[in-house]
Amino acid sequence: MPEADDLIKDYVNNPNFVALSVLMDIGQPHSCESWGNHGNSKLPILINGGNSLTFGNQNGLESKFFTSNQIPKRVFIDHELKVYDLVVGYMSDAEIKFKIDEMLELLED
Repeated sequence: MPEADDLIKDYVNNPNFVALSVLMDIGQPHSCESWGNHGNSKLPILINGGNSLTFGNQNGLESKFFTSNQIPKRVFIDHELKVYDLVVGYMSDAEIKFKIDEMLELLED
């Protein structure tokens, strides 16, 4: 996912940052491998989220955040694995970077 790669490339070498992507509807039209071939070997970590009608594995990581059919969704999880913020709908690249920077700054305090 080249767009995601461009957005978070500044954070890839930061040990306090991890990017995860939950893919829905694998094979419609791209496979997980196909998505991966368009990206960078360091990011993002891909999770198979099943299909967008059932939200896949109801016991998986994605089930903690995808409890309704609101997509896209951005989940920001802090260093204590607590949800720092959850945003449903569009976020600009600047808004996403601001949120990531804000969280990283809190680690420094």
